Amino acid sequence: MLSARLIPGVLALAALAGGLGGSARASVGIEGEGGVAVVGRPSQIVLRVDARGDALVTWRQDGSVDSVLVPPTGELSHGGSLRGPDVSRPAPLALVPDAVSVRRTPDGRLWALQELQLGAQSQLELDLSRWQGAPTKLTLSSDGTRLRGTLSFHGRPVSAHTFTLEGKKPRIYVFLDCFACPGKPGWSPMLGVAPQPDGSFAVYLRPSWKGSRYRATVAGPNSGSTFAPDAQTVIASA
Repeated sequence: MLSARLIPGVLALAALAGGLGGSARASVGIEGEGGVAVVGRPSQIVLRVDARGDALVTWRQDGSVDSVLVPPTGELSHGGSLRGPDVSRPAPLALVPDAVSVRRTPDGRLWALQELQLGAQSQLELDLSRWQGAPTKLTLSSDGTRLRGTLSFHGRPVSAHTFTLEGKKPRIYVFLDCFACPGKPGWSPMLGVAPQPDGSFAVYLRPSWKGSRYRATVAGPNSGSTFAPDAQTVIASA
């Protein structure tokens, strides 16, 4: 199932069920702005970028091909095509976590599609990002009593709010999960925590959160024309 929304730092192609979307989270549209919901899991997802900086994400669904076009500025649109040839080239998938595709364009920018969850019980999302230089950096540590971490991009702390293409300014949250928490096999959600102005965050580990591993996930922040990539890190418990 495929849908699109712009979340902090990324265009999210989220796994959602439904028919025609209304004002709720929509497929191939912006969250809260409606769109076309797609039932069933997409395949053959491809990312292309032309010399103008238009990005086209295409996928096959129920025997047909669909797409979403993301221009250099302004809102994305359902359907459409590039106005010029694809100028991007493959880049290592290991540059960002859970990458489906990573591309590099002649201007030095990186473009990525990442498939991950923002929290253990959230919808699976396929996120598009565009940036230059190092990706989003997310750290996490545990002393057995607290989880502590930091969030930064290009050496600067990330906190407060990001923005969407419609001008909304959602709060940035780092989503924390624990593995094998008491009575809960697999990954289970803890909470979302807002980083402090210096990019740091800390959470007291309740007894119900004492697991064998911990995971932090965040959608990368938007800044100007940059959509920073998502970040995720996993650590063992202390």
